[in-house]
Amino acid sequence: MSNSKPHILVVDDEPDIRNILQDILQDEGYTVSLAENAEQARKQFRDNQPNLVLLDIWMPKEDGISVLKHWVEHKQLGNTPVVMISGHGTVENAVEAVKLGAYDFLEKPLSTGKLLLSVERGLENASLREENRQLKSRLQYDSPIISNSDASRELMRHVQLLGPTDSWVFITGESGVGKRLVARKVHENSPRADAQFVELNLAAMPSEGVAQALFGSEADGKVVIGRFEEAKGGTLFINEVLGLTLDTQNKLLSALQERQFLRLGGSEYIELDVRVIVTTSGNPQKAVNQGTFSEDLYYRLNVIPIQVPSLRHRRKDLPELIELFIEDTTVKNQLPRPAFNDDAMQALIDYSWPGNVRQLQNVLQRLLILNTEKTIMIADVTDALGGDGGMQQKATVLPDYFDGDMRQAKEAFEKAYLNYHLGTVDGNVSALAKKVGLERTHLYRKLKSLDISARDAK
Repeated sequence: MSNSKPHILVVDDEPDIRNILQDILQDEGYTVSLAENAEQARKQFRDNQPNLVLLDIWMPKEDGISVLKHWVEHKQLGNTPVVMISGHGTVENAVEAVKLGAYDFLEKPLSTGKLLLSVERGLENASLREENRQLKSRLQYDSPIISNSDASRELMRHVQLLGPTDSWVFITGESGVGKRLVARKVHENSPRADAQFVELNLAAMPSEGVAQALFGSEADGKVVIGRFEEAKGGTLFINEVLGLTLDTQNKLLSALQERQFLRLGGSEYIELDVRVIVTTSGNPQKAVNQGTFSEDLYYRLNVIPIQVPSLRHRRKDLPELIELFIEDTTVKNQLPRPAFNDDAMQALIDYSWPGNVRQLQNVLQRLLILNTEKTIMIADVTDALGGDGGMQQKATVLPDYFDGDMRQAKEAFEKAYLNYHLGTVDGNVSALAKKVGLERTHLYRKLKSLDISARDAK
């Protein structure tokens, strides 16, 4: 990952000024690139993605205002502050530059103190804007991973183990289980947590536009920055990776292997400095077997696999998840909090949730918005579930022992099984032995080990 010092691009047609600025900035610990005209400025900006630009207004052929306009019109600046400098500055120049998006305007001859203060404040401003963007993004996905069940506790254990590494992660699981949230938690537990978490959702993008979105492009002097460059130093999250075309898969594989890539139409390689996390709700191994997904890319990405359990396999998490979504929906929508009838709450817990966490959240929002003035009854739950395409209203409820290990599950099953059949024979152990196919002495030992009393069944 990138730990480089702030990179500043100095653009000025006068060699003496360029060299003086370079010496001053390097003495302060900055990395510096130089450009003497507009053409070089665009190339240096494209190749190096500086953290701040010092841009002279008056240059031969094309002035600094035109360069700034180009960057703004092509949406290349992002959070990069531009400080305009000029020896012939006017109020009109300063106003125009600031309107276009320049951070500051300095007049020549430059004061070293004012220059360094402007650079420092410009970088701080960019950093604060980026932190603000990240905070807004994190607040949008600030839900915790509820982990009352064994399945979700194991998931959290994987997240905590994998986060501090820089390995690529392949997340699988049914639609709606929360793969995006898991990817976010891996990022937040990593050394890259302070850098960007950039998303590429293939499910919402036409296949012909994916390569450009991923790698960026260059054509007729216009540069489009791709997700790899946006995520530099951070994490790139690719959702539904099985949707990549074979051609784009090959480009991605090459980029991952070589740790560098070309923009579409470009000729200069760009360093790849991202952690890649991919997800799919499909079957990647099946896609490999069918030839629709590259085996080499699969094994390259599948360094550390994470399987996100479905909601029906983490039933112990449901009460807390329901409470979390009720609180979230009522607060965000400024709704009064209605009461839930016990049968209504039990119906929510017993439902199979084929759409997983996403469906649970949608159904609760529907219930809370449509039932603000009364206690929510089981009929309301039935109506809300029926609105989800008429799917089955109740799950085949898995016993609690499905959350335990094999030994505990076996013991719990045997106890439930023998108690049930003991009740059908009114506690008669001889009849029970015949019914379940066990020798009576062995059955007595089994009943004792499971703490089952035949007298209680009579």
